[in-house]
Amino acid sequence: MTTPLVLTSLAELRDFLANPHAHEDLEEPILVAKLPEAIAPQDRKADSGQDLADSLRALPAVAVLLTEDAENTASQLSPAGKTADEPDSLARHFDIITDNAAGDLEDIAETVIASPQASVSLVQLLRAGETMSVRDALMAESWVYSTLQGGHVFQNWLQTQKPNAESTSSEQAMQADRETTSQPVVLADETSTSLCLTLNRPERRNAFSAEMRDCLVEALRAARASPPPGGIVLKGAGEAFCSGGDLNEFGTTPDSATAHIVRSLRNAAWEMHLLRDRIRVEMHGACVGAGIELPAFTSNITSTPDTFFWLPEVRLGLVPGAGGTVSLPRRIGRHRTAWLALTDRRLLPAQALEWGLIDLIV
Repeated sequence: MTTPLVLTSLAELRDFLANPHAHEDLEEPILVAKLPEAIAPQDRKADSGQDLADSLRALPAVAVLLTEDAENTASQLSPAGKTADEPDSLARHFDIITDNAAGDLEDIAETVIASPQASVSLVQLLRAGETMSVRDALMAESWVYSTLQGGHVFQNWLQTQKPNAESTSSEQAMQADRETTSQPVVLADETSTSLCLTLNRPERRNAFSAEMRDCLVEALRAARASPPPGGIVLKGAGEAFCSGGDLNEFGTTPDSATAHIVRSLRNAAWEMHLLRDRIRVEMHGACVGAGIELPAFTSNITSTPDTFFWLPEVRLGLVPGAGGTVSLPRRIGRHRTAWLALTDRRLLPAQALEWGLIDLIV
């Protein structure tokens, strides 16, 4: 595996960023800097007077800060959309902060090498999203996601997902069973005071299909028009809350431009955001992709101890596309969101609770 470029002093970082073609010197689009703990604002200026923070944010590469105090440094950086009381440290302008105790650099480098376009697009999107409104950030995510659908990494992945005759037969059988029972993919149980919405594709671990998206959007729009006084509960049937986007539907839209327009017209993330203080999400089992991206918009998330959270999209050649580049940074910050997506790790409830991704383990 290619070794990332590692800079061990502020002077080395300054010299590297002073070169307008610096990124062309990287074998892969990843830069690791091991810098002194404290860098005074006046020391961040390059000889040209340009702030190193601006150069870092413009770098078309994943910028990783390697420090022995990674967890404390990351915890002091306020999530997007919240008031930051801390000074504008140079650490803030890196994409990921780690001590590499768990081999983070190896996992990040593996992702970047396997999917360089999506990796760079992710961090650029997260940087820009810090200053955008939720609506604008969702549109930006959709544009980036649509563009990456035409990339070679995603197209190559699609070729490996062509169903064989056995799996196609199984899918058809499950679809026939559902049509026979006429079970909706989103159940709505309304009382005089509250509304319970249940993702209802247990045979597919509640994979988030286009049909489920449309049904959820309609249910949320109806609830927004006539809010139940006792609020809304969102949960999933079966062994998992939601296993992410339905892989059988990936790449099935006529083209990426059409896919963007569909996401603009039927955006479950936007509806979740508009109802964020009225929804309680009860999560269990697998919460993958959309299964955590959508709940993260709300202000009340509970999880059972068997839950895990996972953002696998980057290694497929994509970025999170159900609102995750907008919702997760507003809960756990840009740096931890990038870490989660680029290490390809599964996050367990205890750490999710510590980071603020969920609010309670039950």
